[in-house]
Amino acid sequence: MKIYSQGDQAIVVSIEKDVSQNLTEDLLALRSYLIDKAYPFITEIVPTESDLMICYDARDMIKHHNIQSPFLYMKALIDSIQMEINHHEGEQQLIEVPIVYGDEFGPDLPELLKHLKLKLSDFIQLHTGANYFVSMMGYSPGFPYLTGMHKKLHVNHTSKHKKFIPAGSVILEGKKCGIVTTDTYNDWLVIGYTPLKLFFPNQEDFTLFKLGDNVTFKAKEKNDIELGDFKHVNHN
Repeated sequence: MKIYSQGDQAIVVSIEKDVSQNLTEDLLALRSYLIDKAYPFITEIVPTESDLMICYDARDMIKHHNIQSPFLYMKALIDSIQMEINHHEGEQQLIEVPIVYGDEFGPDLPELLKHLKLKLSDFIQLHTGANYFVSMMGYSPGFPYLTGMHKKLHVNHTSKHKKFIPAGSVILEGKKCGIVTTDTYNDWLVIGYTPLKLFFPNQEDFTLFKLGDNVTFKAKEKNDIELGDFKHVNHN
């Protein structure tokens, strides 16, 4: 991992390799360690897919903790922590996501199948056969970006036009899969829909998924599950 300064009051711990579950867990373990220690001069810890930004109050460190060089102190602290932290087994959830593919639930799937030169059954087998993990949260509250998709399903394009995408839509973006948590307009490739609720705005613990969680998809027919709040719209 690489450690570098981000301005005069933040330090970044960055993964220099391809994102993997083990590397993501390393960052999460570092974050958990710092939170548990409750250092008074650390003001915020911001995780992303490939790095961890740790914000600190440099003035407080100099004035009240007799730390002459806040950045060098933070760098040394992180170097020492990396030698101590362990992954916490059992903290990650394993969540199975029911999904209905295609038709009005996945309006971009027919064109995507042509582009990928795959039959629907082969696409579903590849998509449901992968083991995913939540490598990043973003775009909207509770929105998980899932890493681990089979390389045959990787895409380098988006939909031709922006469109209404209802909450629960399962999308592809590059090498990742995502699940939309709030209604939006976007040019993502929508392949299906899940009735699984991921965002609970009225709860303190408002997201179903957490960074590092393991995820699998299970194909369902629309008559086999309750479709929840799916919004039927004209995608043409």
